[in-house]
Amino acid sequence: MNSLIIKQLLLFFAIALIEIFIVSRMEITYLLTPSIYLFFIIQLPIRTPKYQLLLLAFLTGFVFDIIFHTGGIHAASTTLAAFVRILIIPAFLSAEDYDNNIHPGIYTMGTSRFLFFTFILVYIHHFAWFMLEIFKIDSIWITLFKTVLSAVFSVLLIYIIGLLFYKKKRI
Repeated sequence: MNSLIIKQLLLFFAIALIEIFIVSRMEITYLLTPSIYLFFIIQLPIRTPKYQLLLLAFLTGFVFDIIFHTGGIHAASTTLAAFVRILIIPAFLSAEDYDNNIHPGIYTMGTSRFLFFTFILVYIHHFAWFMLEIFKIDSIWITLFKTVLSAVFSVLLIYIIGLLFYKKKRI
C-alpha cells in the first residue's frame, strides 16, 4: 500500500478520535459548536481527482453521521465544502503548487492564506450543517451568528492541529 494512503488513513483516524472524544464534547454554549474533521478534506493533495475528493468528503461526513446519529447532515455539509474547495483552490495556489501537488497547509500556503482558505470552507460547512440541523428560515440570524462563532473556533483548532501534524520542512 502506498505510504501516502497510509499517512492519510492514520491522519483520518487521529482526527476522528480527537473529534469524537474531545471536540464533540466541547459544546461550550448552544452558539459555539466546534468541529475539526473537515481538516482531513482541507489537507488532501491539491491534485486529488475531483470525484475522489467528493467521495472522500461524503464518506468522511457519513462516518460522523453514523457516529453522531445525525441522518446525513455531516455528509451533506462536508460534500458541499469539498465542492467549494474544488472551486476556490485555484485562487489560493500557484502553478508551482500544482506541479508539486502540495497538501494545503500552514507551511505550504503561508499562515494567512491557509487561515482564509480554511475559514471559507469551515464557514460553508458549518452554515450548511446548522441550517440542516435547525431547518428553519426564521432562525437565520441565530444560525449566522452560531456559524461565525463556531467557524472561528473550529479554524483555531484546525490551525493548532495543522501545526502539530505537519512540521516545517527545512531547506
